[in-house]
Amino acid sequence: LPQQIYLNLQKIFRSLNIGRRFQGKRLPITIMQMRALSLFNEQESVTITAISRSLGMSLQSATNLVCRLEQLGYLERSKNEKDKRVSDVRLTAKGKKRLNAFRSGEVENVRGLLDRLNPVEIKVLNETLNGVALLFEKASITSTK
Repeated sequence: LPQQIYLNLQKIFRSLNIGRRFQGKRLPITIMQMRALSLFNEQESVTITAISRSLGMSLQSATNLVCRLEQLGYLERSKNEKDKRVSDVRLTAKGKKRLNAFRSGEVENVRGLLDRLNPVEIKVLNETLNGVALLFEKASITSTK
């Protein structure tokens, strides 16, 4: 059963085509860069160490990723007030605009898929996905301790 669930999740992500199209054009940044930007969904600032952990990459790779996003004008770094060895990373206005445009395109993709379902099916799907998301969040938190 776990293998079947994994295969179903793969099918879902392939079907959503996340990040492959950007308002009719190729996505102007890589999926990994977009994943880094999406870490700012719930937080105003993130450390490079947190980016490294969240994306499952080395600290050096995360630093390089942040540098590229800084060069594009999507992120900015500043020294942490409490620990000068730590850099706080924030989205710039340009980064927020890019992230919001990406999200809007993806929401439209999902809306198109949901048009094929009736309201009851949409509600059941949403409740199920919410439960799955909570399960994965709990598992992620437990594995990082």
